[in-house]
Amino acid sequence: MEKTNETKETEVPQVNSGMKTLVNIDLYLKNGIHIGTKYKNGAMRRFIFKSRSDKLNVMDVQIIDKRIKVAIDFISRYNPSDVMFVSRKKYALFGLKLLEKNFGYNVKLDRFIPGTFTNPESEHFTEPKMVFIVDPNIDRQAIVEAKKIRVPIAALSTTSSNVRDIDLIIPFNNKGRKSVALFFWLLNRELMISNGLIKSEAEYTYKIEDFVYTLADDSKDDKEMSRTSSRFGAGRFARPGGAGAGFGPRRQGRFERLEREVAD
Repeated sequence: MEKTNETKETEVPQVNSGMKTLVNIDLYLKNGIHIGTKYKNGAMRRFIFKSRSDKLNVMDVQIIDKRIKVAIDFISRYNPSDVMFVSRKKYALFGLKLLEKNFGYNVKLDRFIPGTFTNPESEHFTEPKMVFIVDPNIDRQAIVEAKKIRVPIAALSTTSSNVRDIDLIIPFNNKGRKSVALFFWLLNRELMISNGLIKSEAEYTYKIEDFVYTLADDSKDDKEMSRTSSRFGAGRFARPGGAGAGFGPRRQGRFERLEREVAD
């Protein structure tokens, strides 16, 4: 972890000098994780620090960092085979494929097929125990179905996101290539450390640029992705029973404790 040092007054509130963030605040600002849209969803107002002169809403970077930590911790409690990442948006492509190859997480890219979580007769049917959404405005169908089967839902949410039925909101610029890349760069790093793939941040060899989506990524095949992660082994971290086993069948109140942990 790196200690927070200098921050930009116009972009972030006063930062506690003793506060430790996953990366330096300046790196967050450089990649625009805090930049929202010109619109505010009522439920997202609590995460907004200010509105700029260009009318873009700016989210509180310190709250974002806190929520990312909680999200990473929560994801890591589950058996990777029980977690489904959903993203029609291709900005998360490299990061999601790396999670799939290195740890065995399930990934749904492109269009989410109706019935994937609810229709046992569908060829796409799967039964996750947790669902992670990259953009709740785009992948509403996945949220609707996850709610029906009563599994927790976490989502990257910008200021204008529809966060209805989202259990764990991660305020975040989910519309920027670099910001989304930074999130999955961080997630992969922290999971590698917690699973013993690397001992420290210094051993993490991936660059944020590796995760930034480009048009060229559309032509990359699985062989190249396999080559970049073959030393770790696919699905190596599947655990019998899986994390999250302590949760009951009812979805209501499942994230109350998490909400207390990240209370403003």
